[in-house]
Amino acid sequence: MNAIRQIVEVKNHKLNIELPENFDAEYAEVIIFPKEEELDFEISEDEKALMRKRVAVAKEEDFEDWDAIKDNFL
Repeated sequence: MNAIRQIVEVKNHKLNIELPENFDAEYAEVIIFPKEEELDFEISEDEKALMRKRVAVAKEEDFEDWDAIKDNFL
C-alpha cells in the first residue's frame, strides 16, 4: 500500500494535492479531515528516563511483530 499524508491549504473550498512521481495508481482514495491544532505538550525528563529504562530491560519476546497484528487495526 502506498500512503501519503499531507497538510494542505484550503483555498476557495478547493485543495491542490501534488503526488510524488512514484505514485503510479490510476485512482486514489481521498479522506479529508480538518486539521486540528497541534497538541503542545512536553515529556518530562523523569518520564523520558522511565521510558529509556523500560526499553533497556525489555526482551524481544515482550513485543509483537506489527505484521502479525496489523490486520486487527487496518
